[in-house]
Amino acid sequence: MKNTQQIAKEVRWALWLTLFYILGWVGGAYFAPEGRGLIGFPIWFELSCIYMPILLVLLTTIVIKKVYKDIDLEESE
Repeated sequence: MKNTQQIAKEVRWALWLTLFYILGWVGGAYFAPEGRGLIGFPIWFELSCIYMPILLVLLTTIVIKKVYKDIDLEESE
């Protein structure tokens, strides 16, 4: 039962990270102001294709270190 709770917790975190990424990507792509970003690309491109993936990798790393745990899926209960 303990493994099931941990697995459900990890699944919820993975879904929230996925939704965050999709909403951030769409928001950056469709609702960004006109103009150029910090490195010369259009701002919508920088937000959606450069900064959002970097932010997702950082958040995923934090979540994996803090939330995810090694569990034995082979153990019999």
